Amino acid sequence: MVEGFPFKDSLAPILGELVSELHPDARNRIFPPEVVVMASVAAVLARDLTLRSAVVRNNADRATRGQPPSSLNTAAFCDARTRLNESLFRRATVEFANRTSKQVHASAFWGEMTPYVIDGTTLTANDTDDNQAAFPQHASQANGVGFPILRVVVVQALSTGMVCDMASAAFKGKGTGEMALAREVVPTLEGNVLLMGDRYFPSFFFMADLIKRGWNGIFPTHAAREADFRKGEWLGYRDHIVSWERPVRPDWMTREEYETYPRSLRLRETEVREKKSGNDRIVLVTTLLDETEFPTSRLAGMYKKRWKVELALRDLKDTFGMGHIAANTPEMVRKLIWSHLLAYNVLRWHMINASSLFDTDLEHVSVTAAATVISANAVLIGTAKKQALPALFSSLYSQIVQVAVGIRPGRIEPRAVKKRPKPSRYLKEKRSAWHARQSA
Repeated sequence: MVEGFPFKDSLAPILGELVSELHPDARNRIFPPEVVVMASVAAVLARDLTLRSAVVRNNADRATRGQPPSSLNTAAFCDARTRLNESLFRRATVEFANRTSKQVHASAFWGEMTPYVIDGTTLTANDTDDNQAAFPQHASQANGVGFPILRVVVVQALSTGMVCDMASAAFKGKGTGEMALAREVVPTLEGNVLLMGDRYFPSFFFMADLIKRGWNGIFPTHAAREADFRKGEWLGYRDHIVSWERPVRPDWMTREEYETYPRSLRLRETEVREKKSGNDRIVLVTTLLDETEFPTSRLAGMYKKRWKVELALRDLKDTFGMGHIAANTPEMVRKLIWSHLLAYNVLRWHMINASSLFDTDLEHVSVTAAATVISANAVLIGTAKKQALPALFSSLYSQIVQVAVGIRPGRIEPRAVKKRPKPSRYLKEKRSAWHARQSA
């Protein structure tokens, strides 16, 4: 059913299990659930998100199995994608990431901990009434000018680079902040978690939740919290253990839940150099209190890995087009976001295989090079016989690792943007309609 896609062996078993559970009555149509998900993933990897391109790729898949092509009318594919349960996309993404993490050898750099990074960003969606109701545009923009804005928070596993979970909400309103979304995704993590993020996350209650689960965290201190190294339990130069007192109960927390938190937390604050050169320094707060096992230099090295989630979000939004979701309903917006995350995880699966086969550091493997090689050879992979696949993938992976990404921590490369990207046809039509309304 999914023979023509370049990731069938890795993804098809998971999809088969989920489709049996979530769509037990699914009929064998031209676009069954597995094919719809696979076509959506292939479109992201090929960086061509139009519905017609998804139908064309499905026809290529049908050709590999000797079946006649379907009509290029996109209505049937659109209807099939609408019928799919949103949980199918989410659970496939999370399950694929978890299964891969269990197969990857843990790095001694992290000891017995499983490292994750968390971060948030904003996306836009098509300007429809449904999207505006669920994801209102920015208040400073006039009606008909702005786009619906939604906030997403993702958690990435550093061992694989895969996105393990995601939560989304409107850009503004109660319960839509990064901290609220983080409370949805953090409990789904597995293993002896070491969580890292930016300075938005280390609140008293968030750190207490990590400690309650027996997990650890490393974050820069919030800008509103000043570290006074003259106080606390001295560990070394600008390195001490302090006591954070429980703040007043926030509005979103019940009194019963508030009473479950301790009255104080013992946390470690230490100052590290943020960049390789210069005097820029930041203060990290962590639950790792042992200065012998975790000296300041080691904490700084661990925290620098946090930047990977920034790169992942940049790749998803800029390289694979997740910055603007071309969907007209909130449910479809979320499905397309999960399609991007699933495609990114599939790509990371190929990158892991390439780095393992050629004994290359995963950090040196290029995301764009891997996407180009895999998507360009999708039909070749789909038509190859099973016994020929190892040699074929070996050839493709050798091409992927040839494009090495340089590791230059702390390097700043400012550049002037001389040419801005052209707006899409959708944006042009929206702008023309707005000018027409203004002149009427």
